[in-house]
Amino acid sequence: MFISASELTANPGKSSHLGPLVAQMRDVLTTDSGKEWTAWAAVTGRPYGTFGLSVRFDDYADMIGAQMKVAVSTQWTALASSAEGVLAHPATTALSEVVAVTGEPAGPRQFTAVTRAVVDRSAMMDALAWSTEIAEYATGVTGIGTAVCTSAAGRMFEVIWISGVDTPEELDRMNSLGGDAGYLERLAAAGANQLFEQGSSERMLLSKMA
Repeated sequence: MFISASELTANPGKSSHLGPLVAQMRDVLTTDSGKEWTAWAAVTGRPYGTFGLSVRFDDYADMIGAQMKVAVSTQWTALASSAEGVLAHPATTALSEVVAVTGEPAGPRQFTAVTRAVVDRSAMMDALAWSTEIAEYATGVTGIGTAVCTSAAGRMFEVIWISGVDTPEELDRMNSLGGDAGYLERLAAAGANQLFEQGSSERMLLSKMA
């Protein structure tokens, strides 16, 4: 399975315009592609006024088929052109392939934490094994599932951990990992073994738009 995601950042003073526009884009993309799209607002980890769109595809054939439907949509063309002057720059896109899922599989939740790190190519196999191991450990401690993905387009050799919850209280439970000794030991081992490029890790928190 693939997850396709786009980030849209508003020009200064235009975030109140971009938010409703992204919600409209989600609705048009869902109707015209036949796939269920989700609209997001960045809570933290991205510049103020950053929004997102995401969708899941079964495979490349599913993705290309949906894109071809959108390409001939006059409604989408008109809507996309209305973003002129609202966006700070062209939307960035990324494609991630799901390689493992811990916990109970679920659709997009109200809050989603996306953590990224770039693998050190000299430790590719060990880094990928560790990526699933740390997700399984985190789920065992918090009960919160995680999708472990690798980049299929955009920034390559990247691992992406995607964890979704429904409430702020569950976010606090997820954050409690920062004080768990076993979790910290595993992070330290990844650093000592140089599994990821130094300074490549980042995290953003997203909230699903109505």
